[in-house]
Amino acid sequence: MAALAEAKVDVVQIDSLVVMKIVKHVDSEFYSGMTEVAGETCSGILTGLISMEEKKLEVTNCFATPRSESFIEGEETNQIAVSQVENKQEEVMEMLRRFRSMNIDYELVGFYQAHFFGACFTHEMVESLVDYQSSVQDGVCLIYDPVKTRQGKLSLHAYRLSKKALDLCVNTDWSPEVVKQAGLTYETMLEELPIVIKNSHLMNVMLAELALTPKSKPGIHLELGTRRSLEKCLRSIMFDIDELNKALANYNKYTQDKQKFDTMYNSLIQKRQLENEARVARGEAPIPLEDIKKSVKAPQLQTKNGMMEIFLDCCDTSAYADYAAEVTGENVAKLFLSEAFADNSSKDRSASIPR
Repeated sequence: MAALAEAKVDVVQIDSLVVMKIVKHVDSEFYSGMTEVAGETCSGILTGLISMEEKKLEVTNCFATPRSESFIEGEETNQIAVSQVENKQEEVMEMLRRFRSMNIDYELVGFYQAHFFGACFTHEMVESLVDYQSSVQDGVCLIYDPVKTRQGKLSLHAYRLSKKALDLCVNTDWSPEVVKQAGLTYETMLEELPIVIKNSHLMNVMLAELALTPKSKPGIHLELGTRRSLEKCLRSIMFDIDELNKALANYNKYTQDKQKFDTMYNSLIQKRQLENEARVARGEAPIPLEDIKKSVKAPQLQTKNGMMEIFLDCCDTSAYADYAAEVTGENVAKLFLSEAFADNSSKDRSASIPR
């Protein structure tokens, strides 16, 4: 099956045009309030080529996916949702046809999304990755963080589902026993690929000239106004921790119910075996053991998508924690630096005042 094939790409190469188009698209929507009104994140389609010889995925162009139109409550929501999906697919195919007519790479290689703090791990993202990797085994998802980019650092990450996670998604079985047997954890659920940004030769010459210019030495990003973003990040961490606590309580209840079920099931099996031995001794046909499985219902983990929901919450919490740790460390260093500048300036002022 194509969905279960091993991915052959080890690195993602992105043209600078793609990076600029993603940044422009996200800035035009996030900071205009369009995302909050629509209730959807900024997303788009990636096109390019797959180089099997170099094991490289080349992303050469992209375009934004159309937004879903809002509708009044009380209408036939299912028909509207189906028509919107069909319209989206038709617009995407029309854009790909235009790419082909303009001699632009039109092969689908993945999609991109924008998420604050890089916390992109949702069930919808996993479903999209399964769809792409089922048709294009080397498809990836690019995650762009507008908050970190606004603070002076371009944040782009490329993810794909690991082989084990893809198998579980195709089989739609995320029970604790299957996940444990597969040896899957939230850290190995997704694979992050290294990203290389490709510039044109003229752009490389310009960057080299800028690097040789004394005035163009890279400075330090001294902005201290990260209180709002850090507060929002910590609130998101608290929300995810609450969700993890609920999931942990459900998992503990599941383990207790599973132990009770195993004890009861084993006792029923032993009782059925003794009964079958007695029936065989009387010359009667034994009763099949499969009837016990049908009569006794096994406990289920009370989460939306089994262990996947817990893994996604752990990934989100890890992303928020990494951002908070990085921002806190940088801000502490900046505070020490600003205090040193303030002390020196106060000493210079006191020395310049005549007595």
